[in-house]
Amino acid sequence: MLRVFSGSCLSLEHMETVHYPNLVKEPHVLGPGADYFTEDGEPVRPQPGAHMLQKVFSGSALDLNALSGDMIQEEEVTKSNCSRQTSQNVNQNSQQQQQQAVPGTVVSTILNQLSSETEKERVKSVRGKTNVLVIGGIGYVSSHIVAMLLEAGYSVRIAVGDTLSPQQQAGLFSVGPDHEHRLSVLTADMTNANSLRDALRGCKHVIHCGCPTAATSKDPVGYHVSAIQALFNAIRLVGKSIVKRVVIHGAASSVFHITDPDPPSGTFDESCWNNVTTATNDPILYARICFEKEAWRLKQMLGVELVAILPSITIGPSRTEEVSDAMERIQHLATASSYFPYAPKLYWNFVDVRDVAEAHVRALECQEVCDQRVIVSNGCYNYAEIGKIIKSHFPHLTPPTRTASTMMTLIIGIMHSQVNIRFLWRTLGVRKCLDSRKAKSDLGLKITPIEETVCACINQMISAGELPSAEEAARMPRSLGHEGLLLTTAAIGLVLGVAGVWVMVRKGRRFG
Repeated sequence: MLRVFSGSCLSLEHMETVHYPNLVKEPHVLGPGADYFTEDGEPVRPQPGAHMLQKVFSGSALDLNALSGDMIQEEEVTKSNCSRQTSQNVNQNSQQQQQQAVPGTVVSTILNQLSSETEKERVKSVRGKTNVLVIGGIGYVSSHIVAMLLEAGYSVRIAVGDTLSPQQQAGLFSVGPDHEHRLSVLTADMTNANSLRDALRGCKHVIHCGCPTAATSKDPVGYHVSAIQALFNAIRLVGKSIVKRVVIHGAASSVFHITDPDPPSGTFDESCWNNVTTATNDPILYARICFEKEAWRLKQMLGVELVAILPSITIGPSRTEEVSDAMERIQHLATASSYFPYAPKLYWNFVDVRDVAEAHVRALECQEVCDQRVIVSNGCYNYAEIGKIIKSHFPHLTPPTRTASTMMTLIIGIMHSQVNIRFLWRTLGVRKCLDSRKAKSDLGLKITPIEETVCACINQMISAGELPSAEEAARMPRSLGHEGLLLTTAAIGLVLGVAGVWVMVRKGRRFG
């Protein structure tokens, strides 16, 4: 009953990723035959062209059906094209007869639409010749960045630390139609300048999506600093005149610390820095701060344009099997016990992952944000407010919709060893808001409403089977009524009060 509550008392600032195997339906990779697939659809012996989703005929019934299906589709397309051409000829004749009756305003509107469409196609064709290197492009945020780059018309080159599996390759190459020829994946050492130099050749822009937490477990500060130094050394080796702009994925935690006093404006902007976090009290957050500061130092030496995107706690639908730690917390909130509808009064700044990806793409060519930091955040909310959004759109779920008192939160936190009481004491009820006006005004970013983001998260988890649907919840046992809920809450409060007194007495004896 208290598992979700105690888990909500943990920090979200580290923003680690969580693996959900069934979150995204992986595309089926057609291999040499039906007998060479595992139960999960993983090809045992994939063909060399499997990452391009090529169909290879081997005589099996599976491949024969796939091949015949393609032939039928081609015949249907040919017939539809013939009929479409005939109808177009008829329409052209009728349009020529009615052309004199069309008002001049309608003609000008049509011409404007055609010119805008032509301009969009011209921009896409120009961008198609622009190579963008995305370092670490298969993660939760970076996969959205890659998809939006391809949709914008760029040619994308992804540098990954480890070799991708065939299923991961198929997932990358299926982001959209006619994108395969503008997407390439290569393996590179993130901390080796010579390795990144080969990946940088011919690239005009670079987007560094940060360092994975698993790779930085031993020395996070040293790994982050080595990674950004390797990137700028590679730019120096390949020629700084080739690479025009670097966009790095930072974190809003580098803007302020929870103990910092509020600025006169009431919100923290890009001019603020977190000067409280150190390598001792929080090495991961300090490593990300050093990552950004080292990038600004090296930028001054090389003269390359630099933009730092600083997102807050990122949530939203995933394109891969990875989600943020906050997404897992939202899933736990949605399945909390209805007997205890309370959540700790902890405030977090949330933002949609799709807005973060769009900010990276827009920052490549936006001159207004050149050599600047850009905060991307939606707003500051507590868990009870998120729970109310979930409850209003998904009544069959049982998220907490009430805020627990400070005493109740501290007592429950003391009972769980994973909860940092010092962190809990200084953050309960403290609301620190971020100023994202620069992202809206300079980048032209339209922030997704928090209700839309939360609903997208829940819908994806329901589709993946991580959360019950309304039909499944109807078959489950019903919870207590209002009177039973009050009695249960009173009993839990009494037990927690006794437990708190007992803990304080024990500590008093220990230090007495």
